[in-house]
Amino acid sequence: MSILKSNYYKKTAIPYLSFLVWSSIKGHLTPLKPANKRWIVLDPKKLQLWMIGHATLFINFFGTFIVTDPVFGKNLTFHKRLVAPGFKITDLPEIDYVILSHAHPDHCHKKSLRNLSRRAKTIILPKNCSDLVRGMHYKKQIELSWQKFGQFPDLTIQAYKPVHWGQRYFWDRTRRGYNSYVLKKNGFSIFFCGDSAYGKFFKDIGRKNKIDLALLPIGTYNTPNLRRNHMGPADAMQAFSDLRAEHLVPIHWGNFRMSREPAREPAEHLEKLGHQANLIRKIHILNNGENYSL
Repeated sequence: MSILKSNYYKKTAIPYLSFLVWSSIKGHLTPLKPANKRWIVLDPKKLQLWMIGHATLFINFFGTFIVTDPVFGKNLTFHKRLVAPGFKITDLPEIDYVILSHAHPDHCHKKSLRNLSRRAKTIILPKNCSDLVRGMHYKKQIELSWQKFGQFPDLTIQAYKPVHWGQRYFWDRTRRGYNSYVLKKNGFSIFFCGDSAYGKFFKDIGRKNKIDLALLPIGTYNTPNLRRNHMGPADAMQAFSDLRAEHLVPIHWGNFRMSREPAREPAEHLEKLGHQANLIRKIHILNNGENYSL
């Protein structure tokens, strides 16, 4: 069977590539909005996080410094940024752990990873992703498969299987891993989803862990077939309930035009759902550069 006649390419790849070309042209005509930057003031006795943008956050986990899915660049291959990153790499202190959920370019930006490696000690990656940081300056590169633990002196990390996929190039569609993570320290737990559709694994994580803070994606859902691998706001609310988490910070919205929904629609819809469920005090919507402390 011709590769272009396969169901995957007819139903998913070709429609999405057509959308990417359209959004790239439209995005490059849109001026970059400034971030709402609030300077980083660290308190080692708190859990603090700052939104850099998309799925990139800087987290102070009681004195352990973490960056998730680093994307500090202005552009991806097909996507121009709509809002400037909240911070530059040079604004950050020395990083203890970089945590990578999967190899998609909006989560794994190689120039950002390379620049960050000069001020970061350890990078945590999914299975078969270490080649993406080959030649960089990380002192340790640790791959975690699903259900596996990373035990560190100041942190415990466990990897889980989300409803997504790990492909970076056309030829490695089934090879690479893709993770969500639970991070634990001082009796507190953070769930970093990375990217996922809604799935039963959220209930499993909620049963096994007491999640204090859930970082859940809410964007990239309004394009044919994307809902199979991405959550919208209603899905994220259900995942938040399944996790039995105390607080929710939404990620993966408003930074790149990756789907047909307006940039701020995911956050506005999530806020509406939060009010309807009387849970708005537990939902913390952060623009780039803003922070939340627990």
